[in-house]
Amino acid sequence: MSLQHAILGLLSYEPMSGYDMKSFLDNSINFFWSAQLSQIYRDLGTLEKKGCVSFHIDAQEGRPDRKVYHITPEGEKAFHEWLQRFPGTLSSAVRDEFSVRIFFGSRISKEELLFQLRRFIKEQQEQIASFAYVKKVVESYSKKTAPEEEFYWKLLLNRSNSVARTLINWAEESIQELENIDKDTDSDDGNQLNE
Repeated sequence: MSLQHAILGLLSYEPMSGYDMKSFLDNSINFFWSAQLSQIYRDLGTLEKKGCVSFHIDAQEGRPDRKVYHITPEGEKAFHEWLQRFPGTLSSAVRDEFSVRIFFGSRISKEELLFQLRRFIKEQQEQIASFAYVKKVVESYSKKTAPEEEFYWKLLLNRSNSVARTLINWAEESIQELENIDKDTDSDDGNQLNE
């Protein structure tokens, strides 16, 4: 997926400025898709050249004028064609640096690995806590703009919440297993002495 498709999707709800899009992304779908303001404006320029978006200038007193973008019929067509073309593989590509470090865990001190796993749990817990805020934003936004979308947006919130909880369980189990390594080694040594 490209950011351009997300932009077209947002504009299919209502006209927005680049800043409005950034704010929406940050306060709603940031847990599965994010973008920098510079990327949004770059892709808006590309979409404008393709004829997928147009804009009007919204004059503001005491602040710079803002460009408010609208999706064009060509943009609607491109967005709906993209929606219908699902990729062959639905799971996203994984490039997880934390997992690579765990893979080479034998070369890290046990204490450091335990520390990082506890830190990972804390990050996941913070993510879960942020979902409550996102849920409120989704409910508020969907009521005024896209009430039929709320159900689908909540499906993604539930998915992300489930993934975070599963990752916490995995990290907690990993901590227990790491803490038991020395115990298992000690009991194996004791058994060898008794033989």
